[in-house]
Amino acid sequence: MSCIRGIVGFEIEVQDVQAIFKLSQNRDDKNQQSIIQKLRARGDEFSIQIAEYMEKGIT
Repeated sequence: MSCIRGIVGFEIEVQDVQAIFKLSQNRDDKNQQSIIQKLRARGDEFSIQIAEYMEKGIT
């Protein structure tokens, strides 16, 4: 018996996308500061930007 008949296609129209940033908000201050320092130590532009976003969220 073939299961192919049970497969149906459908189309969905996306009307809204909501981005959520999870930047270790659930961590304690000491842990957050450690993550920020390690990101900065990596030295690449993306890591530094993430560290800056994290710092803005803390203050």
